[in-house]
Amino acid sequence: MVDTGAAAESDTTTHRGALVWAVGAAITSPDPHRPRVLFQRVPEAKTVKNRLHLDLRVGGERREAEVARLVGAGATELWRGAQGPSAWVTLADPEGNEFCVT
Repeated sequence: MVDTGAAAESDTTTHRGALVWAVGAAITSPDPHRPRVLFQRVPEAKTVKNRLHLDLRVGGERREAEVARLVGAGATELWRGAQGPSAWVTLADPEGNEFCVT
């Protein structure tokens, strides 16, 4: 993404010899079929109690079906976004807690 201009060098750092995003970290499993937990900084200042925002990674080929399933279960679609090769749909559960499907 740096090579294409979609990200700047300052957006990255090196961790254990690998180029990674500077503002996030992930917990991954050696099994590629297991979910990943991503921790990411956001530009907004903290205004209320700590919250957890989940990004549910299902893959582009399954995203629309999963969004439809979640909306059918009571979620509300809020907006869609994309950055570089990544795309997501932000939804809210019935209590207003936001999460993304990527």
